[in-house]
Amino acid sequence: MQIRSIILYSKSGEKRVLDFRLGELNIVTGTSKTGKSAVLDIVDYCLGRDEATLPISPIFNTVAWYAVILQLPDTRIFAARPAPSTGAKSVTNAMLEVGNDLGVPERADLRINTDSTQLRQQIGRRLGIGDTRSEPPSGSLAKPLSAHLGHATLLCLQNQDEVDSKRFLFHRQSERGIPESLKATLPYFLGAVPEDQAALQQQLQQARRALRSAENRLKAAQEANQGVEAQLQSLLGEARVHGLLTQDGFSSSDRDAVIGALQQASSFRPARPGGDEEQRRQEILLTEQSAALRRQLRSLAEERQLLNDLESQAAGYQGAVTRGMSRLSALNLVPDAFPGEQSCPLCGSGLAEPDPTVAAMHTTLQDLRSQLDSVQTVQPRREQALREIEQAAVRLREELRGIEGALSIIAEQRSEQAGLLGQAEAQAYTRGRINAYLSQISATNDSGHLQRLETDVAVAQQLVASLEEQLDSEAIDDKLTHSLSFISGKMTSHARFLKLEHGDGLVRLNLKKLTVVTDKPEGATELLRIGSGENHVGYHLVAHLALHQYLVANGRPVPRFLMLDQPTQPYYPSDMAKARGRLEDIPLDEDRVTVTHLFQLMHQVVTELAPDFQIIVSDHADLPHDWYQASVRYNWRGGEKLIPTTWLDTNPATP
Repeated sequence: MQIRSIILYSKSGEKRVLDFRLGELNIVTGTSKTGKSAVLDIVDYCLGRDEATLPISPIFNTVAWYAVILQLPDTRIFAARPAPSTGAKSVTNAMLEVGNDLGVPERADLRINTDSTQLRQQIGRRLGIGDTRSEPPSGSLAKPLSAHLGHATLLCLQNQDEVDSKRFLFHRQSERGIPESLKATLPYFLGAVPEDQAALQQQLQQARRALRSAENRLKAAQEANQGVEAQLQSLLGEARVHGLLTQDGFSSSDRDAVIGALQQASSFRPARPGGDEEQRRQEILLTEQSAALRRQLRSLAEERQLLNDLESQAAGYQGAVTRGMSRLSALNLVPDAFPGEQSCPLCGSGLAEPDPTVAAMHTTLQDLRSQLDSVQTVQPRREQALREIEQAAVRLREELRGIEGALSIIAEQRSEQAGLLGQAEAQAYTRGRINAYLSQISATNDSGHLQRLETDVAVAQQLVASLEEQLDSEAIDDKLTHSLSFISGKMTSHARFLKLEHGDGLVRLNLKKLTVVTDKPEGATELLRIGSGENHVGYHLVAHLALHQYLVANGRPVPRFLMLDQPTQPYYPSDMAKARGRLEDIPLDEDRVTVTHLFQLMHQVVTELAPDFQIIVSDHADLPHDWYQASVRYNWRGGEKLIPTTWLDTNPATP
């Protein structure tokens, strides 16, 4: 995938189209503040970067959409993004179109039809990036990482503050999370990790689970087959103890005979007592009769108590009447010829006033005698009633004792039955153990069962080994070492061509630290410890050219372009020199040679890989060589810029 065009759409509908040659070195040269550096940011943004890094200025505020046309071997892709609004830190909206002969659409035809994530996935899929999820190490809290176009783009861009850095080699390497992403995805882009790594890892996890399951089944079958005879004899003795065997003296060493006896014991069913229901019915009836007799006895006791109370009251009344009659017994001294109420009862002399007391006393005495006779008449009947109550109570108590005796007998019978139920429970428990064990050994008793389980384990082991071989870390390391060796050879050759400091040794790429290392007899030196910005630029160029040479040679799914912004900035000492960009503006002859060699190296690599690789360079340099001038696509001097200044006139309201 290479860049055919970069398009800017103004808010008034105008277009600025930058066309680039495929498979060649494309140079955009010019003075400062002409928009050269924004070319790289526009490509980064159009390929799905959410963070808005485009310049903020009146001239850039006139842009409504940014777009690129990408060329693939069999089709073209139009990827466009709306310009970030003022103050926006990120944008996710996007437009994506695919076609064999796509041209530059008009501003009115632009529309949002996807987001940045889908844009990366769609372009990455057409680029050939497969399902490459990288599983984190066991116990890590990191999430699985899937390679996408954004990771591939990190290998294709070098901003002006990155191309001469001694600390960071790759695009956006200084940002949080990017180093980890580079370390996780670079082995895949270099071809050391299989294309279908994620699918293979998932298959391996499933195969390992299947293997553990098969091994567990085999182990259980083997353990069950060991000590079967002893366990069978133990169960046989237990069945005999609990009365599950009809033949008490049964004994055999033959497994089949013992299993047959245990099967018979497991089907043993104890006879349930036939009188359970009748006994329960009788118990309920006797309990009800006992309760009725007790109620009758309580009623007789209450009647007896009532009669006793009446007798006590009658005795007290009789005593009171008798005492009253005793006091009135003096009336017996009064003569029979009682003179009447007008005379004294003792001397018979006449009374001035009549005295009715004597007559009243006689009347009272007669009443008391009558009442005493009534009480004495009732007493024999009450005594008879008490005797009848006592006799009835004696009869009821006899009946109650008989019923309670019957209930006691029933309770004893139930206690005996409870013992039988306990035995039945023990028998049921033993039958359950026998059934469980017989079902367990039913499969292992089959001579071919263990062989089938062993075969299952062997097949599962073979599948796991095959998948592990495809994902073998040592094999991956070997492939990675081979890739890095190829890249190292190219880097060493390029470094010697540029005559970089420490370049006479072995130059290599260190993926663990994401930097360049030079190896010499006296030791290894990292880029961080190599001085001067000129060397830093040189090693950045060396590393990225060698990396893309390997990627192209091996058909890896990475865009076939490299964008460099201001690689010669360390060589031009002043704004005037940068504005002209001529070789004579560089004071030292050796620096002039080095600048020329930088572009010569780019031109040589592009020519070697043509038409499969493209380089786009934005720089101050304007070298006089014919091959250089033939590579210049845009020279923004004398008022020429990325965005025409006339756009300000057509967008007067733009802040």
